[in-house]
Amino acid sequence: MFNIKAQLLALGLMASLVAANTHDLGFGEVDLIFPRNGTFEPMELMPVIFAYQNPRVIDGLYPYLRYGVWPVDLPRGNQSMAAYFDDGELPLNTTDPVWYLKGSIPSTQHPESLNTENEWQFNWGIEYTNCSTSTNGTTSDDKPEFNLSGPSQSQSHSIRFTTKKGAGQPNLTALTADDNCDDISAIVFNVKKTLIAQSGYLEGDKCAVLDTPAPTPSPCKVSIVPSAASSIAAAITSAKCRGIDPVVSCPAKHSGGLLLPI
Repeated sequence: MFNIKAQLLALGLMASLVAANTHDLGFGEVDLIFPRNGTFEPMELMPVIFAYQNPRVIDGLYPYLRYGVWPVDLPRGNQSMAAYFDDGELPLNTTDPVWYLKGSIPSTQHPESLNTENEWQFNWGIEYTNCSTSTNGTTSDDKPEFNLSGPSQSQSHSIRFTTKKGAGQPNLTALTADDNCDDISAIVFNVKKTLIAQSGYLEGDKCAVLDTPAPTPSPCKVSIVPSAASSIAAAITSAKCRGIDPVVSCPAKHSGGLLLPI
């Protein structure tokens, strides 16, 4: 027999479970904060910054994010993607925007160095899963029929920007201000429910069912205050300074100190 305290505890646990389950539903969005269309100072270290709105929703899509940058006059055969996004890095206990940081450092092995004046092409895209059931939701043996679309499903975007001496370094706070945020390249999803996969490589796992058509992106919900912009810049520099022979200026290492990973 439950006492009052046990009943309250049970209600609290139920509320927590409901919150956890519904947290996987709703809108999820990926915003490319930088690079952006525009003209910027040539950069020894070019930041690549994505914002993830509601990462638990995005995680349910098992996303694969890829991106690359090259001069617009580079032969097409030399245009190769530079990196990808590992969905295992998403922190799943927050609905706040989550920053995923990458840096590009020029070297003699990379003639496409962004530390020169040029016009650049930046492509990025996401491959993802989308699950569904059959029309009546069951098969001949009365078990739910599960259809997996993807990861062949994908969305992609392309932008161009210019590096020119005297143009100024990117200002992340200004780029996410109300008068500039509409220019942010974004991909948005609306997960209306989740299914448990009955077979395949997702067997036993949740899989998102996407609503169509896709909603309109809301990149203006993301903003970077000056202190956050400084932290992002410091984190990128710190990550590169852990490498061998970094070409950026690195802070002196103190005895016994550790550089924390980002």
